[in-house]
Amino acid sequence: MKKLDSEWIGVNFDFGNNWSLLEHPHEAVERLAPYIFTTHFKDMQMAEYADGFLLSEVPVGSGNLDLAAMIATCRKHNPDVWFNLEMITRDPLRVPVLKDHYWITFAELPATELANTLRYTKSFDPNSLPRLQHRDQTGRINFEEENVRKSFSFSKEQLGFS
Repeated sequence: MKKLDSEWIGVNFDFGNNWSLLEHPHEAVERLAPYIFTTHFKDMQMAEYADGFLLSEVPVGSGNLDLAAMIATCRKHNPDVWFNLEMITRDPLRVPVLKDHYWITFAELPATELANTLRYTKSFDPNSLPRLQHRDQTGRINFEEENVRKSFSFSKEQLGFS
């Protein structure tokens, strides 16, 4: 971003995708904040599984991100930053960090990043992650709508969005 140095090019920061790259979202937002002009605003929850960790979007306010701090960091660098809710309701994504094929594109990633992420995931209960497999189509739609409503409500009441 520094090399491009253009007012026309910036970052669409996703509040949770960094976990799948073994980057803590709080650290990523600090690094990228000067370039962020819009976001995929969400909350995340994770837990370990045999091949790595599970990652899920959860209603805003019920995950593991310090959203108020991340929002403040974004606004500090760009008071006009856009926050776009991304509330995907699905079964947890499997991030297979303990499988060889995961590492094909990460030859330079320090082992400490893996250790830190796996240590963090151990503090969460895998049974607390949302699951859709037992819901029919109507149940899935209702669950999605409930999650979006919870996210909007928390964002308005706790984070100052209107």
